[in-house]
Amino acid sequence: MVFCDDYSLLTSKAGGDEENPLFEGTLGFRRLSTGINVSTAQMTALSDSDHSAIFPRSLSIVLSLEGRPSEFNAGNGCRTMTLQPGEAAFFSFSDDAHTTGRYSCGHRCKSMLIQLRPDLISEINLADFVETRTRSSEILSFAADVRMNALCGQLFDPGLCGTVGCLLMESYTLELVARAIEAAGRRSPDHAASVKGNDRMRMARIRELMLAEPGTEHSLSSLAREAGVSVSSLKNKFREIYGQSVFAFLHDVRMDRARQGIEREGWTVSQAAHFTGYRHGSNFSTAFHRYFGYSPGHLARGEI
Repeated sequence: MVFCDDYSLLTSKAGGDEENPLFEGTLGFRRLSTGINVSTAQMTALSDSDHSAIFPRSLSIVLSLEGRPSEFNAGNGCRTMTLQPGEAAFFSFSDDAHTTGRYSCGHRCKSMLIQLRPDLISEINLADFVETRTRSSEILSFAADVRMNALCGQLFDPGLCGTVGCLLMESYTLELVARAIEAAGRRSPDHAASVKGNDRMRMARIRELMLAEPGTEHSLSSLAREAGVSVSSLKNKFREIYGQSVFAFLHDVRMDRARQGIEREGWTVSQAAHFTGYRHGSNFSTAFHRYFGYSPGHLARGEI
C-alpha cells in the first residue's frame, strides 16, 4: 500500500480473507506525476473491524463524501475524530503517525484520501509548502464546499485514463488540494471540537437534503423542522460548520447541478431551470450567467 509504511487488522469477527471478506466495494490508488498519492474508496463493511496503520511524515487530506459518519484516531496523541458526510480533515504529520480506524457492520462510506509526502512531490513550490507544514503535527477539520465535492466526483470517474484522463486527474487533484489548503487556513485547530456532535449530524442531514433535492422549494422554516431546531439555530449552526449560509450553499448546489445537467446529460436551459428550482427560465439564466460568467444557452450549444 503506497500510503502507509505498515498496516494491520486489529480485531474482526470475520477472517478478512477471500472466503470471509471485511468489505465489499471498490478501492482506487494512483500516484500522479507530481508525486501526489490519491485514493478513492466506495465500500460497505461486512463485519465489525478495527484497523491500524503507520503513516509516514506527510500532509494528508481526507474527505468524507457519503454514508455514515467515519470515526478514526489521527495518531500521536491526537483526539478521536468523527467526520460527517460533507466534512474533511487536514492532517500534518511531522513524523511517523500511528492511526486507527473502526468500521461497524453495514457501515457504508464514500471517501477520498490525498497524501502529499515532502520526499515525493516534484513541483518545487508545493514541495516547499509541504516541507514547511510537516515540521509540526496538526489536525484541522473543515467543510467541503460544492466545488470540492464536484472535483471528488470527477476523480471517481473510471473513465479518467489515457493521456487526457491523466491530465484531467492531475488538474482536478491540484485544484482540490488548493481549495482544501485554503479552507483549512480559515479554520482553527479546535474548530471541530467547538461544534457539538448532534448539531453536526443535524446540519449534515440538511446539507444532504439540499444536495439530493436541489429543485425543491426549500425554506428556512421547513429545513429547521427537518433538523428539529429553530430557524435561528439552523442559520447559525449551518454557517458555523460549513462556512456559508443555508441559501448560499443551496445556490452553489443548484448552479453546479445545472451545469452538470447541461454538460453531461443534455438538459435544455428550460429543463435545467426546472430541475434546480427556478419557476422562470429568465431568472435562472440571469443567475447562471452571474455565477459562471457565461449564459446557460452558450453552454447548451457547446460554445463554452
